[in-house]
Amino acid sequence: MPLRRQTIMRRFRISNDVLLSILEYLDPPSLWRVCKAFRRAYLLVMEYQSLRYKYELAISGMKDGPVAYSKAPPISRLQLLLTYRKDWLQLAWAHEHRLQIPMPAQVGSSGGFIHQIHSHGVYSTLELSELPSSRKNRPPTLTRHMKYTTSSAIDRVAVDLFQALIVTGHIFSHQGQIGIQLHFRDLWSFAKHPRARALTYELSSQVSAGIVRMAILVCGSKLAVSLEFSGGRTKHLILNWSNFDARWLDDQDVRFLDETYLLGVSSRSGSSILSLYNVSKVASISVVREFELPETWIGTNMKFSPNSSPISDVSQTSDALFYTAPETRVLVITSTPIAISRSEYYPMNWLFLKESYFRYPSRRDGFRVSWRHWGQYCLIKEIDVPPSAICGPYTSGTKVFYVENAPVHSSRIASTRLRVIDFSPFSDPVDSPRGWTCVGPRASLIPTENSRSIPSSSVDGLPVKDVNATEDNIVLFLEARQGYQSANVLTFGTPVSVASRAHR
Repeated sequence: MPLRRQTIMRRFRISNDVLLSILEYLDPPSLWRVCKAFRRAYLLVMEYQSLRYKYELAISGMKDGPVAYSKAPPISRLQLLLTYRKDWLQLAWAHEHRLQIPMPAQVGSSGGFIHQIHSHGVYSTLELSELPSSRKNRPPTLTRHMKYTTSSAIDRVAVDLFQALIVTGHIFSHQGQIGIQLHFRDLWSFAKHPRARALTYELSSQVSAGIVRMAILVCGSKLAVSLEFSGGRTKHLILNWSNFDARWLDDQDVRFLDETYLLGVSSRSGSSILSLYNVSKVASISVVREFELPETWIGTNMKFSPNSSPISDVSQTSDALFYTAPETRVLVITSTPIAISRSEYYPMNWLFLKESYFRYPSRRDGFRVSWRHWGQYCLIKEIDVPPSAICGPYTSGTKVFYVENAPVHSSRIASTRLRVIDFSPFSDPVDSPRGWTCVGPRASLIPTENSRSIPSSSVDGLPVKDVNATEDNIVLFLEARQGYQSANVLTFGTPVSVASRAHR
């Protein structure tokens, strides 16, 4: 072929203006992937604050919040995000304050509030203290505090800030049966919530044994009331609080994926099973699929770790500069041996996987999915510490937190430690650390572990009784002393001025 007829291949260089227009169109994960593949794109992104902000959102597993850029431009958000992510990974909180709560009282945390319940016989006093947030520009001095007095007793509280909903529960006895009374109130007025069918809902548990623990979970229009009875039996009431359709489940523990799907763990027929329920119509709950858990989990106490990050983009409040991307949420299931001898203990096992794995129930798996198949998407960590020394785990988005208390009788100097396992997306691969007994080849989760000794000034030498985690705080509940219980709030992220101007 003559030389003049040969095909000539030419490469054209896209101008920076055109490339910037393309990069600005991409969402954070796509922008990260382009930067990973093309160094020129990465260098350009690092020069422009708005693009750098999107890139850092992807690495952190975050999404941009609904606050207008006129109030908080990209440079301000970027500065806060960089500090926020660094502090969380290093467990370096920026602010610490403590609540001293007089006893006796029931103390807990829900929906971004610390609540304390003081019983006065036939009525109760409920106090709510909002947790601070750097992402919402709400320092401790600007947090909200409410105090309500009810005409009936309160035993448990659940708060849903997005819906401005507060649910209170009370346990009572009637004709030898244990009953539950629920109230559905507006968070700010404490009147009946406008979406509730009625202010009060009462039901019988149909069990005469005493209740040792009650928990309340809220997910949109759905509610789960979990009751643990003396003797070990557990029941869960699944309720649509907008129309009061209800049904009982007997699983060991349950957790909402969203308003349509619910997960439950149970042991039956010689197997440990994770069930995926369709709860779109509570009156006719159905099992969509069953997943076999490891054989070693048979006969153990199985629980879900609460995850405090938003379940969907819609459920995010309107005042956050950025928030955890719902699609990155990690699901954690713990397995603790029920019987532990005096001479030895058996390690706990914690299972981790992406919550999004269960959001596609239409795929071609059979009704019963073997552990050999779906275990490829999971990680399991062995916690070789006595269960009595562990508080947690609690999950916020991709981060899993727990506290390891120092041994009560120890010949060596030991301290209480705060530990975190982070599964942020797009992390660089690392060698598997100690304790990971199962790393599924399709898990696409890379754990990064860190720990920090909690200063004695933060715990006053007292064991941590419980711990909770939100997107902005870790709350340490200490053992009561001298008639008071302390709740120590560790706040992450340092708010920056929003007066900065966006620039390229």
